[in-house]
Amino acid sequence: MSYKFVIISDKYINYLRKKETRVMSNKNESRIYHRKYLGIIEKLNGFNYFIPLSSPKSKDYTANGKIKNDSLITIYMKDSKRLYGTLRFNNMIPVPETEIVNYDLNDEGDLKYKLIVFNELYFVRQNKEKIERTAKNLYEAKKNKNSQSTGQQPLLAITLDFEKLEDYCTSFCK
Repeated sequence: MSYKFVIISDKYINYLRKKETRVMSNKNESRIYHRKYLGIIEKLNGFNYFIPLSSPKSKDYTANGKIKNDSLITIYMKDSKRLYGTLRFNNMIPVPETEIVNYDLNDEGDLKYKLIVFNELYFVRQNKEKIERTAKNLYEAKKNKNSQSTGQQPLLAITLDFEKLEDYCTSFCK
């Protein structure tokens, strides 16, 4: 199955943020685009995990202006000329099927934004195995955090607690 972009309901994001403040906000009051919580779904541990996209930030570049290399928590969606955005695995969350809304690129009115999203979609479809591997590796590393090397500890510290979020997701569905 090929990746497609989805949006997570404000209701579910607000529910999770009351329990875990580090969950990325939908910014539903101020958003122009659905940008902050546009992402893809990956199956992990029987849950639909939403991996959010993020716009490029200055922290995504090295001191000499080059795009950083991928890590355990981030994949940089780029081509030879530019960075389109990032996949933020440390912010992935389990989501009930009922709270996932398909994003239709054809409904996007802003042509410049539409082109960026199109390039991101092309990137994720071309890098499916890498995305699956990164999601699984981070999930396992977070779950088994005591057995990881100290080099990964700072990245795991800024990663959401997936097991706790799975409990919240299950409670939301009841």
